[in-house]
Amino acid sequence: MKTDMPFFELSSDELTILASLVTIGLSKGLNADQLNVLGNFLAAVGALMTTIAAQEQVLTEMKQEKQQKEENKQCEDQLSDVQKQVNELQKLIQQILNGEYL
Repeated sequence: MKTDMPFFELSSDELTILASLVTIGLSKGLNADQLNVLGNFLAAVGALMTTIAAQEQVLTEMKQEKQQKEENKQCEDQLSDVQKQVNELQKLIQQILNGEYL
């Protein structure tokens, strides 16, 4: 997915520095209880976002596996049809060679 947000183009070092600056900025003027509430809230948001991402990935993989199974089934069906045609042609050739077809 393409995005125009430069946030997703930051290096790991830049992202770490940005997180530190945001943490310091948000922490200014808060007491310990307020920091605990805000920190737990942000942790919950992060945990839920990673849960959503993980579930989306699982669903995407399941969809891809289902599509692959359907494609494999179609290929197997086509191969079976071709094999039946080959068998019929072999029988016809044998009948012609035996003089039974005339």
